[in-house]
Parts: sequence; C-alpha cells; structure tokens
Amino acid sequence: MFARDTSEWINRVNQKHKQLVDLGLSDEKKERLARFCEIEFVYSTLTLEGSGVTREDVARISSNAGTPGAENDHVANALVSSFRLVRSLARKQGKGAELTPELLLKLHSVPDAGWRYSGAETSRVPKLVAPEHLPALLESACAWYTAESFTELNPVEQASIVLLRLIDLQPFEQANERTALVAASLFTLRRELPPIIIKPERAAAYRNALDEGARMNTKPMVETIAEAVEKSLEELVEQSR
Repeated sequence: MFARDTSEWINRVNQKHKQLVDLGLSDEKKERLARFCEIEFVYSTLTLEGSGVTREDVARISSNAGTPGAENDHVANALVSSFRLVRSLARKQGKGAELTPELLLKLHSVPDAGWRYSGAETSRVPKLVAPEHLPALLESACAWYTAESFTELNPVEQASIVLLRLIDLQPFEQANERTALVAASLFTLRRELPPIIIKPERAAAYRNALDEGARMNTKPMVETIAEAVEKSLEELVEQSR
C-alpha cells in the first residue's frame, strides 16, 4: 500500500471527490449518503476498539439516537451524537470550522469525563505528558490548526496530523482514539469529504501507521487516511448511480 507517493493518494482522493460532486446529487440523496457515512464511521470506529457492535446495531441506534436503548448501546449512541456535532459544524462553518479544547471535550463520548488526571503509561504511548501540561499543549495544538502553514495542507494531511497529535497527547483517561478519530474527521468533513472510516480489513495498516507516527513518521498515516477516504468516496459514488 505504501508504494505510492502520498501526492498520488491525494490526487486519487481529489478525482473521486470530483466524480461525486459531478453527479449533482439531490438533497435527499446527500442525506442518505450522510447517514451511510455516519453508520460506517461509528461501526468501524467501535470495531477498532474490539466492540461486538454490528452495522445493524449501529443503524438501529442511528435511527433512534438520543432515546433510551439497551445498556450496551450507550457508547454507540454517544459516538453518534459526537459525530453529528462535528458534521453539523462542518456543514455550517465549512473551512472556518475550528477544533478547540472546548469542542474536543464535547466530542469525548464518555459521560462526565474530564481531562486526563494520571500519568500512567500505555503500550502505544510509552511516555505521556504530565496532566498539568495538557491544557497548554492542547491550546498550542489547536492554535496551530488555524495557522496558515497548516491550513495550506490538504485536508487528508490535516486530519492525519490532528489524529496523531491527539493520540500522542492522550488528553483523556480512556477512549482517546475514538475521540481523536471524531475530531480529526472535522478536517475532512469541512471540505465535504467523508469522515475517517477505518474498515476492519484496514485495521492492521492503521495500527502500523500509528506506530510509525509515534516515531515521528506521519507519511503512513497520511496514506492510510487517504486510502480510507478514497474507498469511502468510491462507495458513495457507487451508491449514487
């Protein structure tokens, strides 16, 4: 997969996006595709965590989001709500939609959770920053995401950098990866691209890209997300014909 240049993957994403735009979809079809992306995003993200949730489960929860359900539905329900918040911001504000620490906290789909308070090490992040340094580091990261040097990047590159940085910082006690995927998807959604949907068959490549990112090599993650977005666009085009 990594044999292609990053620029080639990005060009392929741009081509697929143009194909979708050129179809001139009605608002009804756009909403149907948006719901498809929502279901695929929530299903794939929870599957990465080892959840036993099925697409059918997520489709049911998506149709009844915000209403009481089975006890094991609450995580998917919360993730649906977080995704809808990001999608709404992207639709209303477009390229002006910004990630802030306050928004990140809202996107964290763990009820009543605040910022990380411990410094325990994890297998993927061997040296976590001290909790007292998190506020300043998050403010600094979010400020950079509005800088010209960042906004000039392709949205796939932006999403990759945001995802890796949030996973590196581990701002929460749990569910950091889930929240990072939602937050990073803001940067593709605000450019009318699909969210970051890591299908189960791509999980190994994604895990490898995370490991490379921890070594300051972001190229594999850019390629992984570009491929994921390209595949999502292919599915959307196919469903629209």
